[in-house]
Amino acid sequence: MSQSNLVQTICHSQKLRFVIAITLLTLAGFIGTSLISYFVAVKAVSNQITDSALPLTSDNIYSEIQRDLMRPVFISSLMAHDTFVRDWTIAGEQDEQSLVRYLAEIQKKYETVTAFYVSDNTRQYYHSSGVLRTIEKGPVINDWYFRVKNMPEEYEINIDHDTANPNRLSVFVNYKTYDYEGQFIGATGVGLALEKVQELIESYQKKYNRVVYFIDKQGKPTLRGNQFIANPETLKHKQFYQLLKAYGQKTQTSFQYKTGSHTYYVNARYIPEFDWYVIIEQKDDEQTDKLFNSLILNVVVSILISFLVLTASYFTIAAYQKRLEHMATTDSLSGALNRHSLDILLAQTIRQAERKNQAFSGILLDLDHFKVVNDKYGHLVGDQVIKDAVDLLRAQLRESDVLCRWGGEEFLIVLPECSLESARQIAEQIRTKFMQHEFCHGDRLTASIGIAEFRLTALSDTEQADNSETWLHRVDMALYQAKESGRNKIVLG
Repeated sequence: MSQSNLVQTICHSQKLRFVIAITLLTLAGFIGTSLISYFVAVKAVSNQITDSALPLTSDNIYSEIQRDLMRPVFISSLMAHDTFVRDWTIAGEQDEQSLVRYLAEIQKKYETVTAFYVSDNTRQYYHSSGVLRTIEKGPVINDWYFRVKNMPEEYEINIDHDTANPNRLSVFVNYKTYDYEGQFIGATGVGLALEKVQELIESYQKKYNRVVYFIDKQGKPTLRGNQFIANPETLKHKQFYQLLKAYGQKTQTSFQYKTGSHTYYVNARYIPEFDWYVIIEQKDDEQTDKLFNSLILNVVVSILISFLVLTASYFTIAAYQKRLEHMATTDSLSGALNRHSLDILLAQTIRQAERKNQAFSGILLDLDHFKVVNDKYGHLVGDQVIKDAVDLLRAQLRESDVLCRWGGEEFLIVLPECSLESARQIAEQIRTKFMQHEFCHGDRLTASIGIAEFRLTALSDTEQADNSETWLHRVDMALYQAKESGRNKIVLG
């Protein structure tokens, strides 16, 4: 590799490191911005779900609950306050079939799975299909009636086995019935098939893409869908515990918590008609997956954009950079290296010599009486002589040798891994070639030459090992002596 190419390679290596550093900084900026945007978006989505989306969903579900599940409460209330039921009971429960027909009409009209009435006087269980039996204390299946009779509230909602069909679980609305003086005379109500209620809850879940279920005062799930999957951590969460502690006093609350790699968002809304809370849960899967996919896409796009922009920039400026490097390292007239390049290569040559413990030598050459050429033929001819001199010198040198225009008509040659004697022989060849070479207009030129070997170690206590400055000084002094002793000479320094 020529020394000019070596200098350009060093400059190219420095430029490559600079481009890599800029690329890494650009990518770091893109990725950092993407990460910040990702975490800000996750936080914003989290707040939006907790503060807006879930409460809005809760409102919508509450409206649908009122439409779907509050209807049986209304029907039971209608039956409990119906003058026919009260008058029939007060009159001594005459004509049982009239009440059975009434219950059958209620069941048919409102599409319930059952409609019933229990008289506190006779304890007869009247059903849309007839009189089923007498309610007595003892059997578990009758506990509901005595619970309703003694409860302070006017009605309750519970899940129990249907008296008419003990194998079927139903959602019952049991309503107290009073006479006109406010005395308890019985309990009436309707039942909904549990499967129907579960279908309603599942329709809420599908429609709003949330987990929906109801809990009672103890925090136990009451109504829920068939495919009920609630996170058990929700029921253990401290805010859930605080909600139960202040049961019924808080109409609505929202909170979120993290378990494992997922965040769960919870909204609880009190349903006074049921005396339950409806719980709405949402896991962060869909939102965070979208945001994470956006993050990955942003990073990939950032990498591609960075690569394309930097690649385009690199090749766009490559030609200009090459010319600038050539101008910065090469003498524009002669094509030899300039002093800036010499500084780089000399430092590298010294490091290599120290590493291998093998000295090198240098030649400082001056064209004798060059001013006469300029005065006689002009500067254009003088410039051509300089170019011819460089061509002549290159022909005598190795590819690894460094040829530098030191200034004016002076040239410095660095000879790696070359002893002083070998350098003297090369200098003699050069001096001879100059004497034999015909330059412009047939003129011949001579050259004065100074030579010095770079000292890796001190020769004595008074002469220290060389550095670049001391070595160049010795070469310069040797040239000075060659010129002072009559020119066309070689002097060893």
